[in-house]
Amino acid sequence: MLVLADIGSLRPWTDPATIAINRLPMRVPTSPMGGSRWRRNLDGQWDFRLFDTPDSVPQTAITSAVSTRGWQRVAVPGNWTMQDTGDVPHYTNVQMPFHGPPPTLPERNPTGVYRRSMTIPAGWTRSRRVVVHIGGAESVHAVYVNGRFAGYGTDSRLASEYDVTDHVRPGSNDLAVVVVRYSAQSYVEDQDQWWMAGLHREVFVESRPRVGIENLRCDANFDVSSGAGSLGVTTTIAFSEHAEKGWAVRATLETLDGVAVAASDAIVVPSTFAKPYVFAGHRAVWTTDVEAVSPWSAERPHRYRVVAELLDPTGAVAEVHTQLIGFRHVEVRDRQLLVNGRPIWIFGVNRHDHHPRRGKAVTADDMRADLLAMRAHNITALRTSHYPNDPRLMDLCDEIGMYVIDEANIESHAYNTSLCDDERYRTTWLERGARMVQRDINHPSVILWSLGNESGYGTSHDALAGWIRRYDPSRPLHYEGAVLHDGWVDGGLLSTDIVCPMYPQIAAIEAYGRDGIGHRPLIMCEYSHAMGNSNGSLSDYWDVITSTPGLQGGFLWEWKDHGLEQTLPDGSTRFAYGGLFGDTPNDCNFVADGLMSADLVPHPAMREVMWVYRPVTVTPGKRNGLVTVSNRQSFSGLDGLTATWGLRVDGELVDSGLLEPGLIGPHATAQVALPVAIPAGTGAVHLSIRWTTHDDTPWARAGHLVAWDQLELRAAPRVRPPRARLSDGDAPPTALEALFTQPPAVNIWRAATDNDGFKLIPDLAARIGVGGSALTRWTEADLDSIPADELVGCDVVRSVGDDGAVTYDYTVDVPDSLADLPRVGIIFQLPSRFRALRWCGRGPHENYPDRNASASLAVWDGSVDRSPYLVPQEFGLRTDTQWLEITDAKGRALRIDAVGPPFHWSATHHTPRDLFVAEHDSELVPRRELVVCIDTAHRGLGTASCGPDVLDRYRLPAGRYRWALRFSVM
Repeated sequence: MLVLADIGSLRPWTDPATIAINRLPMRVPTSPMGGSRWRRNLDGQWDFRLFDTPDSVPQTAITSAVSTRGWQRVAVPGNWTMQDTGDVPHYTNVQMPFHGPPPTLPERNPTGVYRRSMTIPAGWTRSRRVVVHIGGAESVHAVYVNGRFAGYGTDSRLASEYDVTDHVRPGSNDLAVVVVRYSAQSYVEDQDQWWMAGLHREVFVESRPRVGIENLRCDANFDVSSGAGSLGVTTTIAFSEHAEKGWAVRATLETLDGVAVAASDAIVVPSTFAKPYVFAGHRAVWTTDVEAVSPWSAERPHRYRVVAELLDPTGAVAEVHTQLIGFRHVEVRDRQLLVNGRPIWIFGVNRHDHHPRRGKAVTADDMRADLLAMRAHNITALRTSHYPNDPRLMDLCDEIGMYVIDEANIESHAYNTSLCDDERYRTTWLERGARMVQRDINHPSVILWSLGNESGYGTSHDALAGWIRRYDPSRPLHYEGAVLHDGWVDGGLLSTDIVCPMYPQIAAIEAYGRDGIGHRPLIMCEYSHAMGNSNGSLSDYWDVITSTPGLQGGFLWEWKDHGLEQTLPDGSTRFAYGGLFGDTPNDCNFVADGLMSADLVPHPAMREVMWVYRPVTVTPGKRNGLVTVSNRQSFSGLDGLTATWGLRVDGELVDSGLLEPGLIGPHATAQVALPVAIPAGTGAVHLSIRWTTHDDTPWARAGHLVAWDQLELRAAPRVRPPRARLSDGDAPPTALEALFTQPPAVNIWRAATDNDGFKLIPDLAARIGVGGSALTRWTEADLDSIPADELVGCDVVRSVGDDGAVTYDYTVDVPDSLADLPRVGIIFQLPSRFRALRWCGRGPHENYPDRNASASLAVWDGSVDRSPYLVPQEFGLRTDTQWLEITDAKGRALRIDAVGPPFHWSATHHTPRDLFVAEHDSELVPRRELVVCIDTAHRGLGTASCGPDVLDRYRLPAGRYRWALRFSVM
């Protein structure tokens, strides 16, 4: 049996050096104006059959003469792993899903055959070419038309096109696409995501003229000093047969409203030369300068349209293509990344193409929703981790305004330091990076090219860097591996213009900037791993970033969880992580590390992200009576925002009004008078400043909150805990204490966060090379199983007031052996009728000691939190609280006052043990009782699931803890 007709004996999927067969050169995505008559979308339902290996695909499966009756129907775009085909998604991070070494493939290698008919109009085959476009196929694919082999392609994240003119006939034609799940190329697509399979991007067939526009490259630059724009338009003409004389191109630059800005005369397309060695191709090149243009930036994404008309030898217009462009200038100078001559803050996030039901198949609406949610949370930059995202994303980034690091589809994580110097993969490196640049060259949103991710640093990187620098000198290069393996100072100069570390310690980036190390800006390509309850010390990062030269921000990991919708036997659904499909080996929930849930619901930490990325800040002024207002935008003043202030005394709002800061330009700072006098008295006084949008934006209606700050104008008087009194602990419980379904008990345990340690796979930290595990220390000390009063010294003094209030005075002594506990406090339970919450402290959202800069001190109202994380863990804390009221359905409230330092608290329907033993949020069964934790100290969150652990100042040292709480009924 001949395997995969015409190429089976070659077995290209096993050969790292075979990149493509019969594939057309990459080009800028374009189609002629009014081109719908020449393009037929092939998306929709296809016939599909799955085979165990490429070797088991019979020739009859791809021939048009064979019926597909009995085959399955699947959606294209789509992943067959998401469509009940018997093959499932598989998640790994570093490790490959099968054993190596490269290019070894697994014995079972699922191979899908897609079949459908396509109608080719008669006019398409007369003096025209027919091209099939495969937008994306994981891992590799072969195309057959009417049973005949047409082409083979690799790189699952970029399109492949094939000229099938000689294979088609007018009328109905059979198209078959064979997709092999794993290939030699899989070793460079090991990218901390689900391994999927199938045709996950659009498929279409297109008719192109025998003489037509093949590519339209637009190089638009902006002169910072003069405000002028320069434009180079290179139109490449394809001649299917011999080149004809007399063809020409006329190009026009116009506004989006169609107003002409500049135009060329007819530029003759070269055909032949007497001296062939000077022939530069069938290209018409037009360059022009425009005296004044509106430059593109993420803040002001001004765009223009380039129109290229192909004129036949008679002067008639044969074809018209267009491209939307933006004028902007990017450079690295003086340890800064500059756009249009100004430094920009990288308020960034990493993004994968992901949908919880469709896997890697995302729609334009999905991508727009991602970008609008990013902008609504002040995110203005993204890195396409770790491959070129769907090409429509770039169009949206140009339109909406987003700075992009475009990353090549290269990651050899499991063989990190070897494949980059493996000659068998040399062409892979060059082709993947070069084709990305050729596809996305026209997008103003792309400000940096990335050579890939976690692939060591070797000769192939430098070769790719050299190609890109020659092809596109207008953009700097980015590659984290070059500085990781070669050093931050002068490491990897050939391959990166940015020092772009992953998960560095705050002290390390501060030293780089403070000590003037190197000549390149430092922009973290990944930081603050958003796995579960995470993102501790975001404000500490940004305190250093904004105050230290040479630092410009970074890209959070990552945008959203990669949970996949899974139907359980009882018909319910859940978002699954690695291993829940029976996929082995796997890295479990390490794929659930997003700031948003898989269905785009913000996790609590997103509020902190929005705050550290705010476009304007208010800090204490240079002298009393003033505040400092700083505009962090690079191209916009603050006139597009409305500022309001609110004055709070002991958390209660007592006065408010408009703040009029005057004109404050980009990157400017002004001293503004306090809008209100500090009231007399002794209570704590705080001034809050809020900034909202003045007009509607694409991502929010007018009045959308974009920034807020709170200044302490007068501190609360310091209250010391009462001295220990004679205990009346032997007195019978009061009516107040009868409310407890479980009385207060000392508590030092929290349900471990993912940063504390991986409870589902204890050895995961060592296996993937991340930091140590606090959870290991805690469980070895039996914190999760032995009552707290048996592990630490505890003393409580109980006193009952004449009004029935009960005060508990606690003393806890933590031995040295238990230093760095999760928490120190108490836990108790109340009947289910207690539901409403009101407190004076930080809020309104969940916040922790190292993630509470965004949480203002005020009096807040709220309800009982639900677990927001895919793997259950500690959640729902509120910090720095003076008092808490928990009210039942009849309006009766239990009030808890801090007698001394403020406390932290959470109120949920789960005990720490409930959360700790559950492996998925679908397993959580809420208790009827309300579980309340009151802490005098609580460990920070950090980001140690992949990055630095909790800073020392947010740890709980050994020693004595003293606090007092007053309970009363209202």
